[in-house]
Amino acid sequence: MLTLAKHSPRRAGRAGAIGALLLLCCLRARADELHLTNGKVVHGLLEKQTRTGYVFKEVDAKRPKTWRRKEVQTLVLTFDLPDFVYNDPRWSEHMVGQRVEATFREEWGEVEVLRSDHYIVFTNSSAGDRYSGTMEDIYDKFIKEFPFEAPEDAVLMPVFLFKTKDQYDQFYADIAGISVAEAARSGGHAWRDYYATYYQAPRDPVHYHEGAHQLVHNRLRIRGGGSWFQEGMAVYFEGTIFAGEDPAKGMKGMVRSERHLPLPEFFKLPSLLYSSGTDQEADLAHRRYQQAGAVIKFFREGQYAEHFDEMLAQVKAGRSWDSIFGQLFRTNADELEQQFVEYYSK
Repeated sequence: MLTLAKHSPRRAGRAGAIGALLLLCCLRARADELHLTNGKVVHGLLEKQTRTGYVFKEVDAKRPKTWRRKEVQTLVLTFDLPDFVYNDPRWSEHMVGQRVEATFREEWGEVEVLRSDHYIVFTNSSAGDRYSGTMEDIYDKFIKEFPFEAPEDAVLMPVFLFKTKDQYDQFYADIAGISVAEAARSGGHAWRDYYATYYQAPRDPVHYHEGAHQLVHNRLRIRGGGSWFQEGMAVYFEGTIFAGEDPAKGMKGMVRSERHLPLPEFFKLPSLLYSSGTDQEADLAHRRYQQAGAVIKFFREGQYAEHFDEMLAQVKAGRSWDSIFGQLFRTNADELEQQFVEYYSK
């Protein structure tokens, strides 16, 4: 069932500006971690990723510092959510007003707010009802793939649907601290509690990929596991619906031609999220994402299928992959590589 209300973004006065600023500060207040190759763990906020490193502001530091990629073993994003988001699971008008002011510019027009069973869609387009239906379809399909029990008072998950690509790009650039040109390479993104995109085909695969990220974070409550795991879950879910319903489509060819990255190296990749605009790096990023989905399929449908739910529970609890592989699977990354190759060589 949908409920609809309309809000007009206003150019914030002093009180409005402070409210919006507090909301954005809360959204960015998290405790990310850089696990360095020298054994040190740095706590703070990831400001930006570049081709050569990470711009990271350490807790209590006056300014951010850049670490080179070769200095970083693992990047952990915690995606902590602000407590106030949960003070009304159906979103009070005050909460809605704050989020509208923080997200939509006045010149972008009136914003409709639609509440469904599990989502609250904010949009200045005319397609809010269709996207609400898409998000509920994502929810239904996801819970069948990865069952979970949502509490009765689970907060509605926000979706920001912008009327134009330019509006989306500007929002993404502002909240992520990146250039509009960088933001323009994205068709949608999930971060913290929300999913943001712009008006396009409601059944576009990007909605299912990013919608899976939103559900992994906000319903499975898994914020760790590394980039390969987070992207793997989204690629796997997307692939069960698209890609001929094969989450690992093309992986057999990559394994046979030895174009995949051996798992001991793959598990140590700090991030799969960054790629430059070059065709070569875009192809490499695509193969890394494809392999991430194939690894999840290997764990979920292969010889470790009976342990998959427990694996998710241990990732949620913050257990290291070495510990999960050793104590749950009774193996190690080198042996997993052999099993992975055999699985995709059949």
